[in-house]
Amino acid sequence: MEAFSDGVFAIVITLLVLEIHVPEISSELAQTELPHQLMALLPKVISYITSFLMIGIYWVAHHNLFRLLQRCDRALLWLNLIFLMCLAFIPFPTALIGEYAQSTLAVALYGGVLLVSAIAFNLMWWYVSHHYRLLDRSIAPHLVRTMTRDYLAGIGLYAFAFFLAFLNAHISIAIYLLTPILFIFFNSRSTANIVIPSEP
Repeated sequence: MEAFSDGVFAIVITLLVLEIHVPEISSELAQTELPHQLMALLPKVISYITSFLMIGIYWVAHHNLFRLLQRCDRALLWLNLIFLMCLAFIPFPTALIGEYAQSTLAVALYGGVLLVSAIAFNLMWWYVSHHYRLLDRSIAPHLVRTMTRDYLAGIGLYAFAFFLAFLNAHISIAIYLLTPILFIFFNSRSTANIVIPSEP
């Protein structure tokens, strides 16, 4: 299942960059027009970087989750598929917000997809961690609580940014940009002491 999931992650990340096209300018105008055309691509580049980091964070979290499992069952397979389905949709709102960064609807849709993806991941984490249903029991309870808290914080941030998009799209975009940085910093601290169970 991890190999299949990694394949989906790789495809989704690849799809992100396909929306950034080389400007088509005649050779006579390239010297003067190329800088302007490249600047026009900046919103797409920013949305690409943001989504790339978001998906990268999910990949790390997904990898950690499956390394902590004692076993797997059919319900987890379906929950994982639902999460991957949400993840695979991210390139669409990424392209949309890159093209229409001033649009409230585009910004809200982007946040909505991230919010649904976060909910799907949290459902998967709750399923495996509740009463150590599928988790390795050598994992300390306080570490499980810490990871649960960090994952739930993602839902809160995405929900806040989603509703804020209808009031101020620019601040909402700023939250999307800051979220990967916050998660890289805080999640790396909270999971630093987790000992991954060794393979039997």
